[in-house]
Amino acid sequence: MYYTKDLDESGSSDFATDKRFFQFIEPRRFNINLFHQYISKEITLEHQLSPHLLTETELAVSAISPTYKYIFNPTPNSSYSSFDLTYVKFAMQLSPFSKYEHVNDRLKEIEIGYPKFTFQYTHSFEGLLNGDFNFNKIDLRILHVFNHSNKSDTELVLTTGYANGEVPLTHTYHAFPNNVNKETILQRFSIAGTNSFETMYFNEFFSNKVLTFRVKHKFKAFNISPRFKPQLALLTKFAIGNMEHPEYHEGITFDTLEKGFFESGLEINRLLFGFGLSFAYRYGPYHLPKFEDNFAFKFTFYLNLAK
Repeated sequence: MYYTKDLDESGSSDFATDKRFFQFIEPRRFNINLFHQYISKEITLEHQLSPHLLTETELAVSAISPTYKYIFNPTPNSSYSSFDLTYVKFAMQLSPFSKYEHVNDRLKEIEIGYPKFTFQYTHSFEGLLNGDFNFNKIDLRILHVFNHSNKSDTELVLTTGYANGEVPLTHTYHAFPNNVNKETILQRFSIAGTNSFETMYFNEFFSNKVLTFRVKHKFKAFNISPRFKPQLALLTKFAIGNMEHPEYHEGITFDTLEKGFFESGLEINRLLFGFGLSFAYRYGPYHLPKFEDNFAFKFTFYLNLAK
């Protein structure tokens, strides 16, 4: 059982099993500016059904207060500036092609296999333990990595989410933007994320159903010296979504993703102490009129804590 009082990013949707399998520092958290406060009491049950399948079930009661001006009007006679949720969440991580061994009485992944599948279902109950809304969320992620013989690799990540019912903005999807709302490219210089859209501005898009697809190809590292081995990576990202009832959300202005959002760029990593540089360009239906507003220039920092 857990008691938590904290801030969370509105529009984010994390997988409960990620704390076991995807332990990366996420630099975009330093740029987030739309938060809600939550006070929650949780009961969590984790179970390793097999070496390849981990499940986690969570029952929680949460009091939520947006830190920004926001009113949720799911029906003509209701208006909420803060609200209570009672929900159950079931998540599972399936790694059918990985190899495992018991090391010191603990199950350890000794060979990572792909693809990996992550699924999560959330149901919020209206009227149960003072819960205000009834809604459902379904989230799915598929991760695949092709390791090539020339020591390069190609990573594919497909993520989709769907929420229906009385879903406040705090629990919709924002597609992981990571561009601050400032005038010039240098003023927007910040830290690139691991899975984010570098040219998508914070709070620009919200959806109750969304699909994102990311391709990242990392070339073999350049062997310049024993301590200096920079690595070039090419990236292409796509997002599409929809907000079925934007009129339910007052106090905040946002766009939707029906037309499809496109971004491509490159990274030069491992330049110095894990730091590198990132360049990205936004194109397609949501290309902006001012040419430089479609560019993002940032530094990268990747540190895997899973070892």
